[in-house]
Amino acid sequence: MFLLLTKIIAGLILLVCLGFLAYWFIAWKQGNCAFVLQKGKRSPYAVDFMDLTHAVLTCTVPIRNEGKQNGTIMDAFVRPYMPEEQYDKVSVRALLMDTARPREDDYWEALIVEPKRTVELRVKIFLTAKGGSILQDLEHFPDMAMDVIYQVVGRSDWAYEKGRIYLTQDELRDALYDYTAGGREHGRA
Repeated sequence: MFLLLTKIIAGLILLVCLGFLAYWFIAWKQGNCAFVLQKGKRSPYAVDFMDLTHAVLTCTVPIRNEGKQNGTIMDAFVRPYMPEEQYDKVSVRALLMDTARPREDDYWEALIVEPKRTVELRVKIFLTAKGGSILQDLEHFPDMAMDVIYQVVGRSDWAYEKGRIYLTQDELRDALYDYTAGGREHGRA
């Protein structure tokens, strides 16, 4: 009797283990979302607005769901790395938004991305001169790193991921030149 009871319990444990293995195999086969920030496909920076003490630059960077399942970007933001110890002539603030649904209030509206689809994110950088002139204060602006940080969820638990993009001195200089060469300096569009 004891041997029969032991065999029944062992058989039930084996069935439960096989059930878990089958579940995990099916979940693995179905896949998950896998977001990739396509930094190499980032657009050039462009000046959207400039006056005597402010400049606003934008660029777009694509993010692609390379996975097999829908994924949701629950939250996203950009964090510029320009501490005053490195460069104290300009205040820097950045904003991230979905280009299809732009928002200026620094709120991220959750976004569902289907497998093998790409969406465009817009990075908006606000530069404010601490001296008298934005052009003079940006003269020696160093390369600036920015992390695009996004919270994603799919079939598995949510996770934060990030990718780093840069605003280089040369890119800033080119964007400012293109803007002023077009006769749009100092708030004129």
